[in-house]
Amino acid sequence: MKLIKIVVAIILIMLMTPSVALGTENEQFLLEAFEVAGANAEMMDIVDWSVINREFLDFPQMEQYRDKILHIFDAKGKIFDETQENSKIHRILNTRAKLDSDTFLQIILQSVHLPEEYEKEPQTYLVISVSGKKLDKFVDYGQKVQEAVVSLTGKSKIASCLTGSFNGKLDEAKHKQVLENIKGFLEISDTAKMEDEYTFSFMGYSPLLTNGIQILDKTYNVHIAMRYNLEDDKTYICIGSPVISLEY
Repeated sequence: MKLIKIVVAIILIMLMTPSVALGTENEQFLLEAFEVAGANAEMMDIVDWSVINREFLDFPQMEQYRDKILHIFDAKGKIFDETQENSKIHRILNTRAKLDSDTFLQIILQSVHLPEEYEKEPQTYLVISVSGKKLDKFVDYGQKVQEAVVSLTGKSKIASCLTGSFNGKLDEAKHKQVLENIKGFLEISDTAKMEDEYTFSFMGYSPLLTNGIQILDKTYNVHIAMRYNLEDDKTYICIGSPVISLEY
């Protein structure tokens, strides 16, 4: 049940995103913006959701799709966990693989066949997630995620995120400088922000990034958050497009 909720949540978020053909420029620009910020590298995360066909697949068919994705990531012998869920209206194949010591790949294939009264044709959804600590692989994994989705005739809808940290709690001047450096590099405009004692978050539009979400007639395609963690005594920064795909 928890897995279904996760998949549904991702679908609802990504349905807000216009269907556009994405390249890997987003990952490259995000990586360069992260370098401009000057933070210590912590984590990368890439998530893609797409509809890949209008069929109710059985598990052998889903495993064929899974194997095609694993081949693209050179991960056929690297599966460490796999589960299946099966009912009259849905099937889920959830596969996790370890690409290296710090990088994980998750492939979720969900095929849905709703009762006739819903008047909806069957659909199969694909979620691909890559997370890890090797930020130098960020652009490469973005390319592979897109290649995997396109190989299964899906339309790529990537949400990418980089997380870094600064030692201690940043003073107001340093906090402002970091944000201004990122905003200047990405040429961000039309910002909407939220702030409390420990967390600052804003969304904006960058002409350098290709995807976006519509909120109240405005398009946003970059999301930046900074949060001080008292326990770690670190200030964390997340830079994502179109939205941050991790908790912050």
